[in-house]
Amino acid sequence: MTTIINEWQLDCRLNKAINQQHRADFALWLAFLSPAIDEMAEFQTPKTESAAESTNLYTRFSLPQPRGYGWQEHDIARLNQHSQALNSGGVRQLKMQQYLAEGPLVLADDKAKLASEVVQNLDAHSKRRRDGGEVNRTEADPTALYEMLQQMQHRAA
Repeated sequence: MTTIINEWQLDCRLNKAINQQHRADFALWLAFLSPAIDEMAEFQTPKTESAAESTNLYTRFSLPQPRGYGWQEHDIARLNQHSQALNSGGVRQLKMQQYLAEGPLVLADDKAKLASEVVQNLDAHSKRRRDGGEVNRTEADPTALYEMLQQMQHRAA
């Protein structure tokens, strides 16, 4: 069974449940949908190739790259500087030194690491996104709208 992500995969089941006032069915189909905004049907627009250049602001303004949160090889010297600042100038000097040269926040910077209790409580859509599951997008057909309008016009006439 494939994961239901947006309204296109439900076809007209949500609409039928609302029109026939089947609240339980509507709530069930609505619960299957992904809560992620970028996966909703309104945002599944056709991909267009753009020639826009990606500008890296760090290189443009000659800024240093942001530091990672984990331990790096040059952090021993940095922490020694922090220790000397604390001994020589107190807490104020230490804070100034930390603002100028940040130290590590964690020993190992593992972005995918979550506690097992948290992983067990994730819903199916969050687990799919965490595992890297991609959304199977169906490309929008701009001519389909014209055909639907023609059918509606023939029915109304």
